[in-house]
Parts: sequence; structure tokens; C-alpha cells
Amino acid sequence: MNIIFQSCASFDKELINPKPLNKKNLNDLNGKYGVVHTKFDSITKQSNRQIWQWNNFLTEIDRKLIKDTLKIDSLKTYAFDLNLISQKKIKVKYLENGEVFRERIIKCKLKKDGYLYLKNKNIQFMLVPIIAGAIDIKRIRLTKSNDGNLIFDVSNFRYGAALVVIGDAKTWKYRQEYSQVK
Repeated sequence: MNIIFQSCASFDKELINPKPLNKKNLNDLNGKYGVVHTKFDSITKQSNRQIWQWNNFLTEIDRKLIKDTLKIDSLKTYAFDLNLISQKKIKVKYLENGEVFRERIIKCKLKKDGYLYLKNKNIQFMLVPIIAGAIDIKRIRLTKSNDGNLIFDVSNFRYGAALVVIGDAKTWKYRQEYSQVK
């Protein structure tokens, strides 16, 4: 199945990685970051910043397509902590007012382009695809900026149809930066 969707939601090859990761500096990703992005950059003209500004790191990696399972209280402060376990696994701690309320271990892969790619339920189905539903493909990769911020690139492809007759495909790509906090 992955071979069929290999080219869907691909990243722009022209986009420059400001600080390529390798085996030696991969642990630079470790740290605590603010949950709301400090910079947003639409990689393609199709993205609309207003649509995506309510997203944050925790909701982005939650990968629930129909119903959000993560409730964010605006009166509390949120952050996340990244800790690389190995070159193939990263631990994400969800922090609320400085306390851990959820932990996840996500598979990942360091690729030649210097990005760490998350393997986080990349392909998901909504309802019954093609008949009455959609196929959602979301790829996420991480690196660091020259300022030490976490760069979070997303490439998303969604195809939905009802009885194969009415279908629509959308692709959007964007980059968010998250500041490291102490």
C-alpha cells in the first residue's frame, strides 16, 4: 500500500534544510519547546495561514482525523519535550503547566537530506475511501533552524470521493518553527 502512495504528499526538493541532521548532531533535537509555533511559512501557495494558525505541535502529531481527542485548555500553559531514544524512535512528552500528562514514542528515520522523518500513522482512511470517505496522507519531518528552533515540515495529501463519481484531492505543505524553552 505504501508504494502506491509514495509520491503523494512528497516534500519540495528545492526547500533548503538550514541545519542538516546527521548521526552526530541528531541529539540537538532533544529539548523542551513551546507548543505554539513562533513562525509559520506556507511552502505552497495553496496553504492558507488563517486555516492553520490554530494548529499546534500536539494537535499536529495527534493524527485524529474525525474527532479531536486532545482537549487544550486556554487557561493552562502547554509545551512538549522531545527526547531521541535511538535513530529510529523519539519520545514526545506532552506537558501541561510543566507536568507530563501524556507520553508517546514515535518511530522515525534519519534520511540523507538531513531531516528526521516521523512515521506517525502517515496513511489513514476516513470512513470508506472512494465509496464515501477519504484517504489522508501526512508526512512530517523535523530539523533545527540556525536560531536553534525546531523546524516542523508537513506535507499533506487528501483524496475524498463519494461513489467514485465526485472526488476532490487537496495537497498542502507548510513549515512551522517552535522555540526552545528552558
